[in-house]
Amino acid sequence: MLTIYRRHRKKCNFADDRISKKCRCPLWATGTLEGKAVRESLKTRNWERAEQLKKEREANLTPTEKKPAITVAYAVQKYYESCEARRLSDNTLRKYRTVKKVISEFAETNGITNLADFSQQRVRDLIGERKLSALTTSKEIERTRTFFAFCVDNDWIPKNPAKPIKPPKSKQIPRLPFSDEDVQNILAQTEDDRELAFVLTLRHTGLRIGDASLLRVSQVSEGRVFLYTTKAGTPISVVIPPQLTSLFQALPQRGGYFFLIGESTHPHTASNLWRRRIKRMCKEAKISPDHPHRFRHTLAADLLSKGASVEDVAAVLGNSPGVVMKHYSQFIKSRQDRLDSIVQSTWETPKLVRIK
Repeated sequence: MLTIYRRHRKKCNFADDRISKKCRCPLWATGTLEGKAVRESLKTRNWERAEQLKKEREANLTPTEKKPAITVAYAVQKYYESCEARRLSDNTLRKYRTVKKVISEFAETNGITNLADFSQQRVRDLIGERKLSALTTSKEIERTRTFFAFCVDNDWIPKNPAKPIKPPKSKQIPRLPFSDEDVQNILAQTEDDRELAFVLTLRHTGLRIGDASLLRVSQVSEGRVFLYTTKAGTPISVVIPPQLTSLFQALPQRGGYFFLIGESTHPHTASNLWRRRIKRMCKEAKISPDHPHRFRHTLAADLLSKGASVEDVAAVLGNSPGVVMKHYSQFIKSRQDRLDSIVQSTWETPKLVRIK
């Protein structure tokens, strides 16, 4: 039978207690197995892990059975395959392909073959050398942490080296909606009916640019756009103005799509082509920032300021009420009216009474 004990460091405050669970000194085992004296390090500081190793030794198992080393190339490939098996969207898989590529290239450049050689500092170097913005760096840390968590779950490494790394502080500036004048100026920069229809589609449906750029002819009927969003798969059904309906009827179709540019129907390619056009229009109209997502904010703010409920706006945008409340609470008319009333109640000045 074996007995577990702490082999304390010289300066340990609990050096007198060989079975202390209050310190992190190394754990050893002593005793006899099959008539032979045993005194060896268990190579752990965790008492529960030490108990497990003790049972393995008493069952005549080696305390640390060596497993074949897992290579970085194997780990990233298996991780990406697990992402594919979850049937994620193409846009999401593109992000995981980037994770796979970045980790593989970093490992190759720095001579890292085995996954176990990725220390916390190595992960910091991996994130730091890309020199991304604070917000993007936070996303990269999150995805890198998810990769190493996958490796831990598969028992390829004992702990997640990315877990202790904290994301940088970032102040995310909310995107304000376009003003009516902004929208008119952007419309004035459109070069043909297709661009005009695309801008009006963003303005009046609030679709994300990925959904709008691949809007199918079959998704527009009887003055209404109906589709399932690419990002969350939520249904959207929104009425469109007669001007936009007329434009749709006059536009030549391209492979069953209204706004397809070229031959590629890949969401990332299609949205990027239209994103460039929107940026061009905003630049010519001297409007900044030029992010097309501002059209989505514009519709949400317009609806809320006209008295639409949070639930109704969420249904139009394909969001949850919580997301609408988080991003657009300042535009909720009923809420603003109530706050205005409360503030106005403080305007009443108390009557002054002179004390003689």
